[in-house]
Amino acid sequence: MYPKPYTQGGSALVVAIFIIVVMLALVLSLSRLLISSSENVVYEVQGTKALFTAQSGLELALTELFPLVGTGSCSAKNYNFSSATELTGCSAAVSCAELTNALPDGGSVFRLTSVSTCNSADFVTSRKVQIEVR
Repeated sequence: MYPKPYTQGGSALVVAIFIIVVMLALVLSLSRLLISSSENVVYEVQGTKALFTAQSGLELALTELFPLVGTGSCSAKNYNFSSATELTGCSAAVSCAELTNALPDGGSVFRLTSVSTCNSADFVTSRKVQIEVR
């Protein structure tokens, strides 16, 4: 009349183990997604810092190429932005090339190329910006 307690199949144990395994797989996949997303944010921030560093290098080189007083020179320059807190670990290498007879009136055009690199822990990003001025 009453079922014997030892004759039950134990299907609840199988269901519990299955649920634990499925939940573990879900947690692992979500944690992997979170890690990947945070790395993408770091690369985006570092890339923006590298772009601003390259632009800053170009602006500094332009002030030396076209000074307010006197004449400037077209030469390669290296800038290290370690003193700026926002650009710590960033540097820019600016090269300058004079393109003669590039204009109909025989004037010169200067091509400035800035390559910046930002290092932060295990992340390294680089950007290249180029302008032509006369």
